Amino acid sequence: MGKGPGVHGDGFTLLELLLTVALLVVGVVSVVSALSAGVTTDQSVEGQAIALTLAQEEMETLKDSSWASVSAAGQSQVSGFPDYNQEILVSGDDPKEVTVNVYWAFKGVQQKVSLVTLLTNPSP
Repeated sequence: MGKGPGVHGDGFTLLELLLTVALLVVGVVSVVSALSAGVTTDQSVEGQAIALTLAQEEMETLKDSSWASVSAAGQSQVSGFPDYNQEILVSGDDPKEVTVNVYWAFKGVQQKVSLVTLLTNPSP
């Protein structure tokens, strides 16, 4: 015997199918968006880690230098890292306040990491 009008078979209606597809699209777009944000954050953190390492290396070089040779230096490109610039600021006499700034661009915006320390004359 055939089914009467208004009686559904075992399949899905067009409305059910469209709702399922819409929910899947929203889910996929959300996952892709989250992955994209994660990649961007990872790149930002990588840039900060490189800049911090470069600043720490320069600070250690200054600490190992003679007292008289610790002086300010304008912005210059970091050797081996063409996307990074550094500058050294020195103020005061004893102790000297030494600031190492490292600059780089991320997505067109200049970023900066600064390290500050005090150096005293070991033989006054």
